[in-house]
Amino acid sequence: MSFNKAKQLATFSRVWYLFDAKWQCPHLSGERIARILRGEHKPIYYPGEATGDCVVAINTRHVALRNDAWRSEALHVRREYAKTRYDIPLFKLHELDATKVLHLCVLNCMPNDKNRRYDMARLYTFPDDAVPAHLLRNVCDQIRGSRVVPKRLDDLKTDDVNNFPQLFKWPKDLVLDDLDRDKFVRVVPPEELPKREVMLGQRAGRQNYWFHVATSRHEEVKIN
Repeated sequence: MSFNKAKQLATFSRVWYLFDAKWQCPHLSGERIARILRGEHKPIYYPGEATGDCVVAINTRHVALRNDAWRSEALHVRREYAKTRYDIPLFKLHELDATKVLHLCVLNCMPNDKNRRYDMARLYTFPDDAVPAHLLRNVCDQIRGSRVVPKRLDDLKTDDVNNFPQLFKWPKDLVLDDLDRDKFVRVVPPEELPKREVMLGQRAGRQNYWFHVATSRHEEVKIN
């Protein structure tokens, strides 16, 4: 009886999970976090009842989106007043608040019901790994990421780099310093690039958004 009672108490209690968002897709991570916040992983789950757990997400500054989603996706803000509709690209929103992108992805995966605001209140997001001690004291489990974090070249040891099989070897008499870089690649200075005026915000058509305009890496685009 005592064992069954312990299982029942563990089922109804709130568990604190830790999620490392470094190099993870916020859209896929939002689905996993939203499922735990709502309590869909528990056998006692019922729609409309607050049976979810708490989640502490760290390293939200290092989330990774697919392809060119940082520029192609935007946050659409629509107010009740006239001429107040504007769009914020995700890269600009991430510069303002490093936790907002993951927070919005989790909010998008939550159903629009009466418990939505209470379920989102159990999500704690931090841009890095600096978490208050009173929150870490409650963490007892971890959420596995949707992607495998690869190793960087500077994280590999010297022996692993030397023992890696080589496809070909450079000849010993080859001197790379003799190659004239200007014969192969010409870097266009910023003053030679044409300047474009880009609209952003209210009454700007889809073709006028700056992330739909073909720009160069040297061109400066200002967003007011």
